[in-house]
Amino acid sequence: MGENRQLRLKRNIKQGEAISLDLFDMVTAPIPEPGVGQFLMKTVALGTSPAQRAYLMGADSRFHEPLDIGELMRGRGIGSVLKSNHPDYKVGDVVACSTGWQDYSIQDGDQTRMPVKTLQKIHAPSEPLYLHLGTLGASGFAAYYGLLDVAKPVKGDTVLVSSCAGGVGSIAAQIAKLKGCTVVGIAGGPDKCAWIKSKLGIDHAIDYKNEDIYEKLAEYCPNGVDVYFDNVGGETLDAALKNLALRGRIVICGLISTEYHEPPLPGPRHYYNLIYKRARMEGFFVWDYFEQFADAEAELTDWYKQGRIKPTERVFKGLEAAPEALQSLFSGVDTGIKVIEL
Repeated sequence: MGENRQLRLKRNIKQGEAISLDLFDMVTAPIPEPGVGQFLMKTVALGTSPAQRAYLMGADSRFHEPLDIGELMRGRGIGSVLKSNHPDYKVGDVVACSTGWQDYSIQDGDQTRMPVKTLQKIHAPSEPLYLHLGTLGASGFAAYYGLLDVAKPVKGDTVLVSSCAGGVGSIAAQIAKLKGCTVVGIAGGPDKCAWIKSKLGIDHAIDYKNEDIYEKLAEYCPNGVDVYFDNVGGETLDAALKNLALRGRIVICGLISTEYHEPPLPGPRHYYNLIYKRARMEGFFVWDYFEQFADAEAELTDWYKQGRIKPTERVFKGLEAAPEALQSLFSGVDTGIKVIEL
Protein backbone atom coordinates (compact mmCIF):
# COMPACT_ATOMS: atom_id res chain seq x y z
CA MET A 1 0.00 0.00 0.00
CA GLY A 2 2.87 2.42 0.69
CA GLU A 3 3.07 5.19 3.24
CA ASN A 4 2.06 8.83 3.35
CA ARG A 5 4.61 11.08 5.05
CA GLN A 6 3.18 14.12 6.79
CA LEU A 7 4.54 17.10 8.72
CA ARG A 8 2.29 17.88 11.68
CA LEU A 9 2.64 20.80 14.08
CA LYS A 10 4.45 19.85 17.29
CA ARG A 11 4.49 23.27 18.97
CA ASN A 12 3.74 26.91 18.21
CA ILE A 13 6.43 29.28 17.06
CA LYS A 14 7.66 32.05 19.35
CA GLN A 15 8.08 35.70 18.43
CA GLY A 16 11.24 36.09 16.36
CA GLU A 17 11.91 32.36 16.22
CA ALA A 18 13.17 30.80 13.00
CA ILE A 19 11.04 28.12 11.36
CA SER A 20 12.74 24.74 11.66
CA LEU A 21 12.01 21.03 11.35
CA ASP A 22 11.76 20.61 15.13
CA LEU A 23 8.47 22.55 15.06
CA PHE A 24 6.93 19.52 13.35
CA ASP A 25 6.56 15.80 13.78
CA MET A 26 7.28 13.74 10.68
CA VAL A 27 4.68 10.97 10.79
CA THR A 28 3.62 8.26 8.40
CA ALA A 29 0.14 6.97 7.70
CA PRO A 30 -1.37 4.61 5.13
CA ILE A 31 -2.08 6.15 1.74
CA PRO A 32 -5.80 7.01 1.93
CA GLU A 33 -8.50 5.77 -0.45
CA PRO A 34 -10.84 8.25 -2.15
CA GLY A 35 -14.52 8.03 -1.33
CA VAL A 36 -17.50 9.02 -3.43
CA GLY A 37 -16.88 12.37 -5.14
CA GLN A 38 -13.21 12.39 -4.15
CA PHE A 39 -9.84 11.79 -5.78
CA LEU A 40 -6.39 10.77 -4.54
CA MET A 41 -3.54 13.10 -5.46
CA LYS A 42 0.21 12.47 -5.24
CA THR A 43 2.07 15.71 -4.51
CA VAL A 44 5.05 16.48 -6.72
CA ALA A 45 5.94 19.93 -5.36
CA LEU A 46 4.88 22.39 -2.66
CA GLY A 47 4.79 26.17 -2.78
CA THR A 48 5.51 28.65 0.01
CA SER A 49 3.80 31.80 1.25
CA PRO A 50 4.56 34.28 4.07
CA ALA A 51 1.05 33.57 5.38
CA GLN A 52 2.18 30.09 6.40
CA ARG A 53 4.21 31.51 9.27
CA ALA A 54 0.99 32.83 10.80
CA TYR A 55 -0.45 29.30 10.86
CA LEU A 56 2.26 28.35 13.39
CA MET A 57 1.72 31.25 15.80
CA GLY A 58 -1.25 29.93 17.77
CA ALA A 59 -3.14 32.63 19.65
CA ASP A 60 -0.66 35.27 18.43
CA SER A 61 -1.85 34.91 14.82
CA ARG A 62 -3.68 38.12 13.90
CA PHE A 63 -4.64 37.62 10.27
CA HIS A 64 -4.82 33.89 9.54
CA GLU A 65 -6.48 30.92 11.23
CA PRO A 66 -3.78 29.12 13.26
CA LEU A 67 -3.11 25.40 13.26
CA ASP A 68 -3.91 23.26 16.28
CA ILE A 69 -1.11 21.20 17.77
CA GLY A 70 -0.98 17.88 15.92
CA GLU A 71 -2.67 19.29 12.82
CA LEU A 72 -1.24 18.79 9.32
CA MET A 73 0.71 21.83 8.12
CA ARG A 74 -1.31 23.68 5.51
CA GLY A 75 0.15 24.55 2.13
CA ARG A 76 -0.52 24.58 -1.59
CA GLY A 77 0.94 21.94 -3.88
CA ILE A 78 0.82 20.43 -7.34
CA GLY A 79 0.65 16.81 -8.38
CA SER A 80 -1.17 14.15 -10.34
CA VAL A 81 -4.44 12.31 -9.80
CA LEU A 82 -3.79 8.62 -9.00
CA LYS A 83 -7.36 7.44 -8.34
CA SER A 84 -10.62 9.25 -8.91
CA ASN A 85 -14.28 8.92 -8.01
CA HIS A 86 -14.95 12.50 -9.09
CA PRO A 87 -16.52 13.29 -12.48
CA ASP A 88 -14.36 16.37 -13.08
CA TYR A 89 -10.97 14.87 -12.26
CA LYS A 90 -9.55 11.87 -14.09
CA VAL A 91 -6.46 9.75 -13.48
CA GLY A 92 -3.41 11.51 -14.84
CA ASP A 93 -4.77 15.05 -14.48
CA VAL A 94 -2.28 17.52 -13.05
CA VAL A 95 -3.86 19.54 -10.25
CA ALA A 96 -2.76 22.52 -8.13
CA CYS A 97 -4.64 22.81 -4.85
CA SER A 98 -4.34 22.88 -1.06
CA THR A 99 -2.48 19.64 -0.34
CA GLY A 100 -0.85 20.25 3.00
CA TRP A 101 2.71 19.17 3.74
CA GLN A 102 2.33 15.51 2.79
CA ASP A 103 2.98 13.08 -0.05
CA TYR A 104 -0.64 12.15 -0.77
CA SER A 105 -3.95 13.90 -0.18
CA ILE A 106 -7.65 13.28 -0.65
CA GLN A 107 -9.39 16.06 -2.58
CA ASP A 108 -13.03 16.77 -3.40
CA GLY A 109 -12.55 19.71 -5.77
CA ASP A 110 -14.51 22.10 -3.54
CA GLN A 111 -13.73 25.56 -4.88
CA THR A 112 -15.43 27.36 -1.99
CA ARG A 113 -12.70 26.47 0.52
CA MET A 114 -9.54 26.87 -1.54
CA PRO A 115 -9.15 27.14 -5.33
CA VAL A 116 -8.47 23.86 -7.15
CA LYS A 117 -6.91 24.24 -10.57
CA THR A 118 -6.56 21.51 -13.20
CA LEU A 119 -3.85 22.04 -15.78
CA GLN A 120 -5.51 20.82 -18.95
CA LYS A 121 -2.17 20.37 -20.69
CA ILE A 122 1.47 20.73 -19.81
CA HIS A 123 3.01 23.33 -22.07
CA ALA A 124 6.23 21.39 -22.60
CA PRO A 125 7.23 17.88 -21.49
CA SER A 126 10.44 19.22 -19.94
CA GLU A 127 8.68 22.00 -18.03
CA PRO A 128 8.99 21.56 -14.23
CA LEU A 129 5.58 21.29 -12.61
CA TYR A 130 6.69 23.55 -9.77
CA LEU A 131 6.55 26.50 -12.19
CA HIS A 132 2.77 26.30 -11.81
CA LEU A 133 3.18 27.15 -8.11
CA GLY A 134 5.45 30.11 -8.85
CA THR A 135 6.23 31.87 -12.11
CA LEU A 136 3.15 30.39 -13.81
CA GLY A 137 1.17 30.09 -10.57
CA ALA A 138 0.21 32.11 -7.52
CA SER A 139 3.40 34.21 -7.36
CA GLY A 140 3.12 35.09 -11.04
CA PHE A 141 -0.59 35.82 -10.74
CA ALA A 142 -0.01 38.15 -7.77
CA ALA A 143 2.61 40.07 -9.73
CA TYR A 144 0.45 40.12 -12.87
CA TYR A 145 -2.80 41.36 -11.35
CA GLY A 146 -1.24 43.56 -8.68
CA LEU A 147 0.77 45.40 -11.28
CA LEU A 148 -1.45 45.36 -14.37
CA ASP A 149 -4.92 45.53 -12.81
CA VAL A 150 -4.34 47.54 -9.63
CA ALA A 151 -1.45 49.82 -10.60
CA LYS A 152 -2.01 49.97 -14.38
CA PRO A 153 1.47 51.19 -15.37
CA VAL A 154 1.99 52.82 -18.76
CA LYS A 155 5.09 52.94 -20.92
CA GLY A 156 7.59 55.40 -19.50
CA ASP A 157 6.44 55.08 -15.87
CA THR A 158 8.99 54.66 -13.12
CA VAL A 159 8.12 51.50 -11.17
CA LEU A 160 9.66 50.77 -7.77
CA VAL A 161 9.56 47.18 -6.47
CA SER A 162 10.49 46.18 -2.93
CA SER A 163 11.73 42.68 -2.11
CA CYS A 164 12.67 42.66 -5.77
CA ALA A 165 14.80 39.54 -5.33
CA GLY A 166 11.86 37.70 -3.76
CA GLY A 167 9.16 35.60 -5.36
CA VAL A 168 6.43 38.05 -6.36
CA GLY A 169 8.78 41.02 -6.66
CA SER A 170 11.07 39.25 -9.14
CA ILE A 171 8.13 38.61 -11.48
CA ALA A 172 6.54 42.05 -11.02
CA ALA A 173 9.82 43.73 -11.95
CA GLN A 174 10.09 41.70 -15.16
CA ILE A 175 6.50 42.47 -16.16
CA ALA A 176 7.10 46.18 -15.58
CA LYS A 177 10.18 46.04 -17.81
CA LEU A 178 8.39 44.34 -20.69
CA LYS A 179 5.66 46.99 -20.41
CA GLY A 180 8.26 49.65 -21.15
CA CYS A 181 8.77 51.03 -17.64
CA THR A 182 11.93 52.14 -15.88
CA VAL A 183 12.28 49.71 -12.98
CA VAL A 184 14.04 50.35 -9.67
CA GLY A 185 14.39 47.33 -7.42
CA ILE A 186 15.08 47.23 -3.68
CA ALA A 187 16.94 44.24 -2.26
CA GLY A 188 19.20 43.39 0.67
CA GLY A 189 22.92 43.14 0.02
CA PRO A 190 25.24 43.59 -2.98
CA ASP A 191 24.79 40.02 -4.23
CA LYS A 192 21.02 40.35 -4.46
CA CYS A 193 21.30 43.76 -6.09
CA ALA A 194 23.69 42.30 -8.69
CA TRP A 195 21.27 39.38 -9.23
CA ILE A 196 18.20 41.55 -9.87
CA LYS A 197 20.14 43.61 -12.41
CA SER A 198 21.67 40.66 -14.26
CA LYS A 199 18.81 38.14 -13.93
CA LEU A 200 15.79 40.44 -14.12
CA GLY A 201 17.27 43.20 -16.26
CA ILE A 202 16.08 46.07 -14.09
CA ASP A 203 17.50 49.56 -14.50
CA HIS A 204 18.61 50.41 -10.96
CA ALA A 205 19.07 48.49 -7.71
CA ILE A 206 18.98 49.88 -4.17
CA ASP A 207 20.70 47.94 -1.38
CA TYR A 208 18.54 48.79 1.62
CA LYS A 209 21.07 47.23 3.99
CA ASN A 210 23.97 49.44 2.91
CA GLU A 211 22.45 52.44 1.14
CA ASP A 212 20.09 55.24 2.09
CA ILE A 213 16.79 54.50 0.35
CA TYR A 214 15.66 58.14 0.43
CA GLU A 215 18.88 59.34 -1.22
CA LYS A 216 18.82 56.62 -3.87
CA LEU A 217 15.16 57.24 -4.73
CA ALA A 218 15.94 60.92 -5.25
CA GLU A 219 18.81 59.88 -7.56
CA TYR A 220 17.04 57.12 -9.54
CA CYS A 221 13.53 58.63 -9.54
CA PRO A 222 14.10 62.37 -10.03
CA ASN A 223 10.51 62.85 -11.20
CA GLY A 224 9.06 60.67 -8.46
CA VAL A 225 7.75 57.12 -8.29
CA ASP A 226 4.75 56.48 -10.56
CA VAL A 227 4.11 52.94 -9.26
CA TYR A 228 5.34 51.35 -6.06
CA PHE A 229 4.79 47.58 -5.78
CA ASP A 230 5.10 46.98 -2.04
CA ASN A 231 5.97 43.60 -0.56
CA VAL A 232 7.50 44.71 2.73
CA GLY A 233 5.76 47.71 4.33
CA GLY A 234 7.57 49.60 7.10
CA GLU A 235 10.25 52.19 6.38
CA THR A 236 10.45 51.23 2.70
CA LEU A 237 6.77 52.08 2.22
CA ASP A 238 7.39 55.38 3.98
CA ALA A 239 10.26 56.18 1.61
CA ALA A 240 8.07 55.43 -1.41
CA LEU A 241 5.31 57.67 -0.04
CA LYS A 242 7.84 60.49 0.43
CA ASN A 243 8.95 60.15 -3.22
CA LEU A 244 5.61 59.71 -5.02
CA ALA A 245 5.03 61.29 -8.40
CA LEU A 246 1.84 63.16 -9.19
CA ARG A 247 -1.01 60.62 -9.34
CA GLY A 248 1.32 57.88 -8.19
CA ARG A 249 -0.06 54.45 -7.34
CA ILE A 250 1.01 52.21 -4.45
CA VAL A 251 0.05 48.54 -4.60
CA ILE A 252 0.11 46.75 -1.25
CA CYS A 253 0.91 43.10 -1.97
CA GLY A 254 2.56 42.27 1.36
CA LEU A 255 4.14 43.66 4.53
CA ILE A 256 6.66 41.00 5.41
CA SER A 257 8.98 43.36 7.31
CA THR A 258 6.29 44.34 9.83
CA GLU A 259 3.45 41.79 9.59
CA TYR A 260 4.57 39.66 12.54
CA HIS A 261 6.06 42.40 14.69
CA GLU A 262 4.79 42.64 18.27
CA PRO A 263 3.59 45.11 19.26
CA PRO A 264 2.43 46.38 15.85
CA LEU A 265 4.63 49.19 14.55
CA PRO A 266 3.27 52.71 13.95
CA GLY A 267 1.90 53.47 10.51
CA PRO A 268 3.68 55.45 7.76
CA ARG A 269 4.61 59.07 8.40
CA HIS A 270 4.46 60.39 4.83
CA TYR A 271 0.90 59.40 3.95
CA TYR A 272 0.11 63.10 3.44
CA ASN A 273 1.53 62.71 -0.06
CA LEU A 274 -1.56 60.71 -0.97
CA ILE A 275 -3.31 64.07 -0.77
CA TYR A 276 -0.61 66.40 -2.10
CA LYS A 277 0.23 64.12 -5.03
CA ARG A 278 -3.40 63.07 -5.62
CA ALA A 279 -2.08 59.55 -5.29
CA ARG A 280 -3.68 56.18 -4.53
CA MET A 281 -2.72 53.30 -2.25
CA GLU A 282 -4.61 50.03 -2.64
CA GLY A 283 -4.24 46.50 -1.31
CA PHE A 284 -5.31 43.34 -3.09
CA PHE A 285 -5.64 39.60 -2.51
CA VAL A 286 -4.57 37.36 -5.37
CA TRP A 287 -7.28 34.73 -4.80
CA ASP A 288 -9.92 37.36 -5.60
CA TYR A 289 -8.76 36.90 -9.20
CA PHE A 290 -9.19 33.12 -9.23
CA GLU A 291 -11.78 33.17 -12.01
CA GLN A 292 -9.30 35.10 -14.16
CA PHE A 293 -6.22 32.96 -13.46
CA ALA A 294 -6.44 31.30 -16.90
CA ASP A 295 -5.93 34.68 -18.60
CA ALA A 296 -2.84 35.45 -16.52
CA GLU A 297 -1.48 31.95 -17.01
CA ALA A 298 -1.85 32.18 -20.78
CA GLU A 299 0.02 35.49 -21.05
CA LEU A 300 2.68 34.56 -18.51
CA THR A 301 3.24 31.29 -20.37
CA ASP A 302 3.64 33.14 -23.67
CA TRP A 303 6.19 35.49 -22.10
CA TYR A 304 7.97 32.52 -20.53
CA LYS A 305 8.17 30.66 -23.86
CA GLN A 306 9.47 33.80 -25.57
CA GLY A 307 12.13 34.27 -22.91
CA ARG A 308 10.64 37.60 -21.83
CA ILE A 309 9.93 36.30 -18.31
CA LYS A 310 12.67 34.29 -16.63
CA PRO A 311 11.67 31.80 -13.92
CA THR A 312 13.24 32.58 -10.55
CA GLU A 313 12.43 29.40 -8.64
CA ARG A 314 14.81 28.24 -5.91
CA VAL A 315 14.17 24.52 -5.44
CA PHE A 316 14.45 22.79 -2.07
CA LYS A 317 14.58 18.99 -2.13
CA GLY A 318 12.40 16.69 -0.05
CA LEU A 319 9.44 17.09 2.31
CA GLU A 320 11.84 17.49 5.22
CA ALA A 321 13.18 20.67 3.56
CA ALA A 322 9.79 22.42 3.65
CA PRO A 323 10.46 24.26 6.95
CA GLU A 324 13.81 25.53 5.62
CA ALA A 325 12.16 26.72 2.42
CA LEU A 326 9.49 28.60 4.37
CA GLN A 327 12.02 30.13 6.73
CA SER A 328 14.06 31.39 3.77
CA LEU A 329 11.21 33.80 2.94
CA PHE A 330 11.97 35.64 6.17
CA SER A 331 15.74 35.21 6.52
CA GLY A 332 16.55 36.76 3.15
CA VAL A 333 19.24 34.17 2.40
CA ASP A 334 17.98 33.19 -1.06
CA THR A 335 16.60 34.84 -4.16
CA GLY A 336 13.46 34.04 -6.13
CA ILE A 337 10.37 31.91 -5.60
CA LYS A 338 10.82 29.14 -3.00
CA VAL A 339 9.39 25.73 -3.91
CA ILE A 340 9.88 22.21 -2.54
CA GLU A 341 10.21 19.17 -4.78
CA LEU A 342 9.00 15.99 -3.15
